[in-house]
Amino acid sequence: MNTPSPLRKLGGRIRALRAAAGLVPERLAAAAMIEEEILAAIEAGRRDPDYRTLARIAEALGVGVGALLSAMDEN
Repeated sequence: MNTPSPLRKLGGRIRALRAAAGLVPERLAAAAMIEEEILAAIEAGRRDPDYRTLARIAEALGVGVGALLSAMDEN
């Protein structure tokens, strides 16, 4: 069985929360003050975001950083 990496889990959580909030990637990136390419790489699990970037994304989504990071611990 192929278990997703922690970064892929994090990206999936961000993508799911973004979709639930009705935001397209461009709007979330703008609200989080990051480049769209960076958001795309994070959502795809190809980029390991620093805490400041996670905090900006979480704030733009209206959740705490813990809500994003908890995805990395899920099986």
